[in-house]
Amino acid sequence: MEILNQEVTQEILRLTWRNPPFMAISIALIWLIPQLLIRKIMSVNYEKKKLEKQKDKIGKLYPKTLK
Repeated sequence: MEILNQEVTQEILRLTWRNPPFMAISIALIWLIPQLLIRKIMSVNYEKKKLEKQKDKIGKLYPKTLK
């Protein structure tokens, strides 16, 4: 029974981790998914800051109190 388990394990390793296309896709996903998440977060923050700056500039042009 132990020989069968070892053979199955070796076959799974050969079909997955030792397979160059599988490894290329795995590495690409591990590298790209966090990058896409970070890019999304950064773009949301950029848009918020952009609107904040725009509000500040408009506020300077049209002050709420007259002196």
